[in-house]
Amino acid sequence: MSHSNSMPPTLACPGPGFYSAPSRRGFLQAGLAGFASLSLPGLLRLQAQNAIRAGETNKSPRDKNAVIMVWKPGGCSHIDTYDPKPQAELEYRGPFKTINTKVPGLDFTELLPRQAAIADKFTVLRSMRQSAGGHPAGSMQLLSGDPDTRDKPKPKYPDWMSVANYLRSQSPRENPLPGYVGINPPATYNGPAYLGDTYSPFSVTGDPSAPNFSVPNIGLANSREKQRIQRRSDLRASLDTLERTFDQAGELDALDEFETQALTLLTNPKTKEAFDLSREDDRTRDRYGRNSWGQQLLLARRLVEAGVDVLTTSLRGPLCGRVNNWDDHAVN
Repeated sequence: MSHSNSMPPTLACPGPGFYSAPSRRGFLQAGLAGFASLSLPGLLRLQAQNAIRAGETNKSPRDKNAVIMVWKPGGCSHIDTYDPKPQAELEYRGPFKTINTKVPGLDFTELLPRQAAIADKFTVLRSMRQSAGGHPAGSMQLLSGDPDTRDKPKPKYPDWMSVANYLRSQSPRENPLPGYVGINPPATYNGPAYLGDTYSPFSVTGDPSAPNFSVPNIGLANSREKQRIQRRSDLRASLDTLERTFDQAGELDALDEFETQALTLLTNPKTKEAFDLSREDDRTRDRYGRNSWGQQLLLARRLVEAGVDVLTTSLRGPLCGRVNNWDDHAVN
């Protein structure tokens, strides 16, 4: 990570106030991301059940929660950001000054004054770690709880985002937007694994800050196009005579789900509006930063506000001139 004071600010999702983290041993025994995934999918499932009960009793469900995971390949330096260790020797604590935050006893480095002012709005876990030596295995520990320290080309277990998407899919979804969206997601290290591609994210690629940025295959221009697409879908369904008993990999189910999602994205005007950053006020876009990272985060917020439950986005090059911007062994 560059040590420039012009470093763009990172964003943190709101959460409970700072508290003492569980023991390192307890975290490892539970399995890092596995520990987190136990609570998140359970929360999402309870939300779905609550919404169903609210509909049956004519009561309004509670305000919906959502998760935005901001993935930084390699991870930003803890001593340069949230854990400066001001009492350590100079050669260990890093070059930046320490500042107080709104939470007594919680200090950040001078690079994060805005986050220091709202430190009571999010939680810092300083005991979190992974035991693998390489990025692939370490990332899979964090995302899926896989204890294997050997690097693999693809995950063996589903990540918590796919698990949450699976659990949410067990209840009817009225919102036309996908429940799980990835904006330039960390696709190498995560995935649904044995759950099947049905629970992969709807993937958005490209640079949202580019003037010509658009998400293909969403929103049709007129009703005639919608009718033509629907007729083609009906024809495909009538010709689909494959025996599903031979589909052990669940590929046909995934195709059905993809087709349903594609038709919804094509025919519902709300989907095109949700992905359209040009509808945002220029001042808001400027605050997030007119660069790929800032506009990815703004699009993530916009989609969550429109009804997406889980969203992942990866902050990687070329913003700071490197492919893996956060893999900063050489300068620490």
